[in-house]
Amino acid sequence: PNSLPRAVCENPPLYTMQGRCLLFTLAMAFAFSTMASRTDEGQGLLVTAQKCCKLAGELSYLAPDQLFAEPLSQGTFSEHICVQGSPSSNSWSSDCQTSKIYAFDGFRINAPPSAEMVNVTIKPTTAETEAEGTCLYKGRCRERDSWGAVVDASWRDRAENLRCKEDSILRPQQSKDCKKRTGPTVAILADYDGCWDIISATNSMADATEFNQKGFTKSYEDVALDLRTKIKNIASDRSESRVILFVGSDRQSYEDDMVKAAARKNGRALGADNAFESWVMEFGDPYGECWELNTVLLSDNNQPCSSWKEERTSPKKAQEPEHQVKTKLLQNAIKQLLLEDHVELYFFDDNAAILEHLRLNARIPSNMELTTIHHDWFTFAGGHSIVGNDW
Repeated sequence: PNSLPRAVCENPPLYTMQGRCLLFTLAMAFAFSTMASRTDEGQGLLVTAQKCCKLAGELSYLAPDQLFAEPLSQGTFSEHICVQGSPSSNSWSSDCQTSKIYAFDGFRINAPPSAEMVNVTIKPTTAETEAEGTCLYKGRCRERDSWGAVVDASWRDRAENLRCKEDSILRPQQSKDCKKRTGPTVAILADYDGCWDIISATNSMADATEFNQKGFTKSYEDVALDLRTKIKNIASDRSESRVILFVGSDRQSYEDDMVKAAARKNGRALGADNAFESWVMEFGDPYGECWELNTVLLSDNNQPCSSWKEERTSPKKAQEPEHQVKTKLLQNAIKQLLLEDHVELYFFDDNAAILEHLRLNARIPSNMELTTIHHDWFTFAGGHSIVGNDW
């Protein structure tokens, strides 16, 4: 053959070397044949290194309701069946691996009511190799479609864990069955100071006699009616909807509420029988109205609605601007609404600059839409606005 050294068979002796050359040629041919056979066998092991795997581990992503500065949302999964390797993969191992990390950009979470796009990282921590038949009709571990149910389940579990417990939600008696309504959910975040405090039962200024002695150009009746009309236009005639009231004020703890009530002399907003509880009982009382108060606050310390009746200190950082606090409390309220079919968000505030900041910077999930409402009753009444410049 051409692959043998030519010197081996060149000019052999006539009576003996021809036989020796033939024997050597046959031996070399056999050796090459054996090597080729072993190479084919090794390549066969590589080609058939497809494994059926049962995985458990962790996943992480930044949810659409989270601010970019927040830690990633974490979840776990178990008993997930998928295929590692492929008919064309190269692997010397016949066992499933945990060293592989699967990262998917623009992963679509199909968790009704929303369909969100997130970046997901999936890290297996345990792997068991299953019988080949277990993976019949299962996808490859490296393909995003095989993880859809895992990420969807993690999304729903997270949303459920973020919600306040049912016994912490305040509803008027006739609103007890409102969760059965199928229309859009109306969520109102109400600012207090300079905004809704003018109709607060705890505010001495929310009285016609007291107010009308202050020299405003408009009467208390006109000022209160202006706000109540805005609320009515949002919440009334919602036969298939329910209205959820949230604290949109930077009074996000007992300490905040007490300090501001003393400084502004406009009453308590939070806690039992104070402004927010009074409003939900008032607006939810007429027949056919469905109102509830969600008491989530930034002082809850990862236990939603736990601080309403507690004397918690302020969660605000030193010198934290108000627009950042308002963005945080809006995102905090949104976390309570992730499993709603569709949400109409209304944010009342007396500071137009804060509302603009929210429109530009808040992260609103796809099943929600935000409407901001500027209401500064002090200016409307003919006084000088109490809005500061430290927003």
